[in-house]
Amino acid sequence: MKKIILTLLVIFCLTQVSFAQEKRVLTLEEVVQLARSNSLSAKLAETQRNLNFWSYNVYKSRLKPQLLLRGTLPNFVDRARPITQNDGSVNFIPINQNNSNLSLGLEQILPRTNTTIALESNIARFDNFVEGQEQTSYQGDPFGLTITQPLFAVNPFKWDRQIEPLRYEQSKRAYVQGLENTSKDAARLFFQLLIVQKDLEIGLQNEASNDTINKIEQGRYNIGTTTEDALLNTELNLITAQSNAQQARLDLQSRSLELRNFIGITDDVELELVPPAEVPDFLIDYETALQYAKDNRAEFLGFKLDQLNADQGIADARATRFSADLRATFGFNSAQTSGISDVYNGTNLATGSTIRLDFRVPILDGGRNRSRMNVAIETKKLTEFRIEQEQSNFEQEIATAVRNFEQILSQITIAEKRQEIALRGFEITNGRYLAGKVGILDLNNSRETKDSAIRGYISALQQYWDAYYQLRNLTLYDFRSKQLLYNPLLEYDPKTDSVIEMEQKK
Repeated sequence: MKKIILTLLVIFCLTQVSFAQEKRVLTLEEVVQLARSNSLSAKLAETQRNLNFWSYNVYKSRLKPQLLLRGTLPNFVDRARPITQNDGSVNFIPINQNNSNLSLGLEQILPRTNTTIALESNIARFDNFVEGQEQTSYQGDPFGLTITQPLFAVNPFKWDRQIEPLRYEQSKRAYVQGLENTSKDAARLFFQLLIVQKDLEIGLQNEASNDTINKIEQGRYNIGTTTEDALLNTELNLITAQSNAQQARLDLQSRSLELRNFIGITDDVELELVPPAEVPDFLIDYETALQYAKDNRAEFLGFKLDQLNADQGIADARATRFSADLRATFGFNSAQTSGISDVYNGTNLATGSTIRLDFRVPILDGGRNRSRMNVAIETKKLTEFRIEQEQSNFEQEIATAVRNFEQILSQITIAEKRQEIALRGFEITNGRYLAGKVGILDLNNSRETKDSAIRGYISALQQYWDAYYQLRNLTLYDFRSKQLLYNPLLEYDPKTDSVIEMEQKK
């Protein structure tokens, strides 16, 4: 029996240990790094970066030659078809044949002129399977050169050469901005949980303190040294403290879960946050911050892209009125032959060429071209006005962020001093209350002042770090460590699925 009881006790103890929640201590810097590595927003920014990388490579691949194999194999027909006779009548004649063709060609686009040059070799085979008319023949072009040149049309490669590198560079900056947004959100969630943790700490302290005070007042009431209303006041304070502590526990659970989900901690651990030990004090000049923003932010490249797109719209509208395509071919082609080897026999080859010009010139368009041009011109004006407005708004945002940061620095000093005074004041008032020199109302007021000062200091810290990460995001520059957050030499490497630093071109 004793062995059974001992075994049950051991199992019970082990069970309690297994159910004990693990505690994980995190600083603000650790939370930010976890978010930048594991959060869904960081993964979204990374995926968007990879997508833009491959999109840019699609553009670059269009400038490289292509080796193309094309053909129709087989092309078999076994049915009756209408055949027009010499006298104009139609006879439905049974057809049983195969027409196949195959070509191998090298194609290159010259981006400066939008000219397409193709070197091609092709061969065709015809089989007639009709009984009594069996036949197999070949014909081919061992070598052919084709040049296609659009006339009057806008050269898309001229504009892509300006737009696509800018768009790719913009995507690289947007990736860094996405990570900075993640850092800012991580800091916000960090302080939201830290505030709740501090509320719970205050709540538990107040619960224990009010319980002690209630017992003291009960003893004083029993010996007649205090009034009933003072005793009732302490009981009410105790109930309020218990309620506040319970609410803080519930808030702590939800805020902790929110932060764990954001930074990618899947284990059911208890997070204990450590407030930043120091508040870096540094000055930020508005003009310097604005210049960093213009040099680094994706939006300013976006303004250039919008301007280029508007200019391209005008060029497209101007070129749409006329269209013409010139196509010229030259090569060697063989006569029809019964053997495939004869297609490449020099005695069976002859030179051949074609020149073709397709054009479209509207004589009367009902004012369509003029309207199209006016739409493009007004669109460009609208784009310029919008860019000017967005630049002004962005500059104002920078100015506000710099001004707020300066004010928050002074507020932190005040909040820290207020907290020190309030804590010292509460200690003095609490001691005087225990000595019977002040009443319960004075103690309550001192406690409320102390709690408010503690919360105020944490709130000031939250505002500081929020402003700090906001400025990092707006400028892609860390004024604290005096270093750029965006490196134009960083490139995504698909082989290692990571970002590497490329060598600077001389």
